[in-house]
Amino acid sequence: MTKKLSAETGKYSSTGSSASFTKDDLLQILSRQTEAGNALVTAGLVEDWLEKLLLAGGRPLTDNEAKRVLGGPLKYFKPKIDVAYMFGLIEPEVRNDLRTIADIRNAFAHTTRFVYFNSEHIAKLCRQLSSWRSATDNQTRYRDAALDCINAMKARVDRIIYEQALSEEPLAGEADADSNSD
Repeated sequence: MTKKLSAETGKYSSTGSSASFTKDDLLQILSRQTEAGNALVTAGLVEDWLEKLLLAGGRPLTDNEAKRVLGGPLKYFKPKIDVAYMFGLIEPEVRNDLRTIADIRNAFAHTTRFVYFNSEHIAKLCRQLSSWRSATDNQTRYRDAALDCINAMKARVDRIIYEQALSEEPLAGEADADSNSD
């Protein structure tokens, strides 16, 4: 009696055969795990843009202050979402998608089982995303929602930077150059 790792469940089961774990078994498991990698990397990119938005939308901070805030009270994804929403930096739909992206990320990151975008608990979360369409697969829904959130946050960062630039007084040398060019 031998134990064989199931490529589908990632668990060992007793088998009557002496078949070894093959390269194909390994490749099948690894190909499915790219879903977890994609979920984690995508969520990381979304969280990076959320940090950029928080830094752009708040008062200027030194590097040490930013590290202390983002490494302390805003160390985790969901508190960053809540603060961005509280200060009007994101709309309700973006907030909801960000919270669902965080939940999906956590489902992939904090498990001892192999999970996939078609795993029931993750599929249920994917159906909560605003990008949900019945004709698309869960991984595409997740990526589309992430991209929509990133673009919404990037547009808000751009708007904040533009508004800040308009509100600043020109430097003395720039004002002189402008008046001499007329």
